Amino acid sequence: MSSGLRIHRGLPLLSYVPWNLTSRLAPFREADAIVLSLGKSGRTWLRVMLHHALALEYGIPFDPIGIEPGESGAPRIVYTHELATHLRDATLRNQLLGKSILPRWLTDRKRLVVLARDPRDVVISSYFHKTERSRKTDCSLEEFLHHPRWGIEGLVMVLNRWRVRFAALPHCHWLSYEGLHRDPQGELLRLLASIGAASTPGVVAAAVEAARFDRMKAAEAAGESSDTRLRPGDATRPDSFKVRRGRVGGYRDDLGPEAIAYVDAAVARLDPFFGYGPTGEPGR
Repeated sequence: MSSGLRIHRGLPLLSYVPWNLTSRLAPFREADAIVLSLGKSGRTWLRVMLHHALALEYGIPFDPIGIEPGESGAPRIVYTHELATHLRDATLRNQLLGKSILPRWLTDRKRLVVLARDPRDVVISSYFHKTERSRKTDCSLEEFLHHPRWGIEGLVMVLNRWRVRFAALPHCHWLSYEGLHRDPQGELLRLLASIGAASTPGVVAAAVEAARFDRMKAAEAAGESSDTRLRPGDATRPDSFKVRRGRVGGYRDDLGPEAIAYVDAAVARLDPFFGYGPTGEPGR
């Protein structure tokens, strides 16, 4: 997949630029590790687990959004949707500036983590986010699947582009939402090792327990966090919660046969490395 100026199945003209002409890179320059993901890929769950583990291991305060390592020796971690933000939400001006892009001179020298999730589940979760939480649209689910910026084609494009850019980097750790479901402790241990963080099985087990789905959902319902990103859009509407269902393969509950055939065909164009089969097999 080539970079630069192009039109891709109705997506914005600047599908990728290799530069960033803004001052937004400062936090990434200071980071020890950068986590990239599509929105609605389980990043909040991963972040809660990872931050609990770092807080316990290094004796620093826990924060579900941003953890401050201070002099503890814990790695400094920054999170971004990067190309997904550039493609799906950025204005043309910000696309031209590459405001959300991490240039190669930066990614070549940082520890990277790419968190993937089946784009079919991502697009459903994204639909509920944009209709129930951010209220950016009131279109139908069928329209959303085909949307030129928010639909499933763009999600597949982003994952494929990340694979092209980062496949050869030895310091890039590839992680999947489905793998976290299957073996959260093992995946968290491997992730901590990949970002150069100390870890022990006991700490990892405690972190996984603290980030259990029912605990996170209860905390959101109770309004325990002062950060609006961890609060429901409307506490009376379950689909407006940040922590919504947390299921693997749940897209089939929301789509009819024709829509399922459409999203399956889109995922068939995804790099086989990710392990998402065209008929709903789980990821790596």
